[in-house]
Order: sequence, then structure tokens, then C-alpha cells
Amino acid sequence: MTRREEIRVPGRPELSHSADAVRADDLVFVAGILPVDADGRLVGEDAVEQARFVLDELGRILRGAGCSPADVVKVCVYLTDVHDRPSINPLRQAFFGAARPASTLVEVSGLAVPGAKVEIDAVAAA
Repeated sequence: MTRREEIRVPGRPELSHSADAVRADDLVFVAGILPVDADGRLVGEDAVEQARFVLDELGRILRGAGCSPADVVKVCVYLTDVHDRPSINPLRQAFFGAARPASTLVEVSGLAVPGAKVEIDAVAAA
């Protein structure tokens, strides 16, 4: 039987019927993180500011699940403009340090919050 635990981190907005992360046995699946504060307001005007906020939130959620960026095995980044990739790569490198998770980057036509330019989800080994 799979051990399943929903993880909620204080101060995270509830934008939909979703946990911040779900632990299933030895894996932690982090839901897509948008650049919004606890009240659901957009944070940051450009992709760099938004990515910085999203990665900070990813770190908080990982800590809430007993993990760190080094435990991330897969990350998916969704950008509304793929040309923002070079601007956010230094932030990703700083966040993950020596760890190099498998990664997918996709350009999308829009995200769930108007004005959002980046969304990130991840899978970590716990």
C-alpha cells in the first residue's frame, strides 16, 4: 500500500483544490508554483522577479516536506516567453547548487494567474 501524505505550507495561497505537495512513499510531488503571495496577488513584474519568488516558495515547500533542493530529481519550468530562459537560469543554478535535476522547460500561451510569466513544479526524492 502506498503511503500518501498531503503537505500544506503556512502562508501559501489556495488557488485550487490542491495540496502544496504530496508525499507518496519516497517521492514528493510539488504542485505548480505561481508567483502569487498568500492573498493570491501577483508578485514581481518580470520573469526574473517572479522566478526568484517561485524558487523561494519551492524551497519553503521542500523544507515543509523534509527535503532540500538537492533532493529534487525532476523540475518543470513553464514560461510565457521562452526567451526569458537565459535570464532565469542563474537563479536556477543558484537554487540547485551542485545538484542537477532532470529538467523540462516549456513555453506556454498563458498561466492560471493573469500576468504570471513563470510556473515551476518539481519531484523530489525523500
